[in-house]
Amino acid sequence: MPIPAPRPATQDPWLDAEGTHIPLQGWVEQVVVDEEQGALPSRLHQQGQVIGQVLHKLYVHFKPENHVITLRPHLVRVIDTPDGD
Repeated sequence: MPIPAPRPATQDPWLDAEGTHIPLQGWVEQVVVDEEQGALPSRLHQQGQVIGQVLHKLYVHFKPENHVITLRPHLVRVIDTPDGD
C-alpha cells in the first residue's frame, strides 16, 4: 500500500471524512471501516467524544464499549450531539 503524501503544514490535520474541523471534546461518528487503523465494523456508526488529539490521530471515547480508541480523523465525521443525550 502506498504511503500517503504528507499534508501541507498550513492544512488543518483535524479534518473529518467530510472536510469538517474536528474540535477537541467534540462528538464524532465512525463512518469508515478500516481494521488496520482501529476502525472496526462493530463500531461503524457508533458515536464517541474526542478526548485527545496527537500526531494526526484522535482519541475517541465510545460510550457503548466504554473504551478509548485511537482513530485517524478521516475515519469519522463530526456530529452535533450524540444520540439519546
